[in-house]
Amino acid sequence: MNYRQLEAFRALMETGTVTAASQLLSISQPSLSTHIANLEHELQLSLFHRRGGRLVPTAESQLLLAEVDHVVKGMARLRRLATDVRSLQSGRVSIAAYPAVAAMLPGFAVEFAARHDRALLDLQVHDSLRNAELAATRQVDVAFTAMPIGDSAVVCELLSRVSSVCILPKGHRLASADIVTPQDLRDEPFIALGREDGSRQAVERVLGQHGIDLDVRFETTRSETACGLVAAGGGIAIIDPFCASAWADRIDVRPFEANVPSDVYIVRSRQEEPSLLLQAFVEDLRVRLTST
Repeated sequence: MNYRQLEAFRALMETGTVTAASQLLSISQPSLSTHIANLEHELQLSLFHRRGGRLVPTAESQLLLAEVDHVVKGMARLRRLATDVRSLQSGRVSIAAYPAVAAMLPGFAVEFAARHDRALLDLQVHDSLRNAELAATRQVDVAFTAMPIGDSAVVCELLSRVSSVCILPKGHRLASADIVTPQDLRDEPFIALGREDGSRQAVERVLGQHGIDLDVRFETTRSETACGLVAAGGGIAIIDPFCASAWADRIDVRPFEANVPSDVYIVRSRQEEPSLLLQAFVEDLRVRLTST
């Protein structure tokens, strides 16, 4: 049996006549009669008796009606859901991001949800290694890390590579500069990221090439903490543009002349293919990151 046969049976039970049922379903009367005949054949039951030109349901039809109604309504819901999934309106996406990317995710996620109004987004924030673990064990659909992950259980790809920026307290002397150079950092109080951070090592390497020693006053493992220290007047810092953009109303953000890359890697389980909604999320985020 198929959905059309069950739909025809339900319509005929509701309306009582072939004419009304066929009009309800927008099909011809012969088509409706064929659906009923085929259903009776497959079930090996008589579902209707003809009396005085009308079809009268058998007792067996009354027994089947509730279950058929449940199936038809369920199929209708399934079709609506399939339509929503194809149009990227429904679905659930669980994301784990490291703090720098997470700082700009709320605004992006709200915009994405407005375009996909029946989608559910689950946003988690952890360090890069924890994010990779969650993706490998399929506890999240996708993870974003600041470094490549060498784990055979995951697929890891570079999503975005952009240059780090210089962040300064509001009104700082360098705030009006078109671009901050390594020489500009000489004797400036500096807020450094943790010694294990790749960008920290890149900054030290660049400044070392220019003969400049950092005057480090604060160290932190989080870009958003660096932004808070800068906003409080603790010094200047070189960080990723993602977190910097989230703090742009409280600090000044300027380009940095030397190339200090800020990488974002996407990590997902090798055992699962991404859903259409997840693919749309990742592509939209790729565009946002590269335009930050």
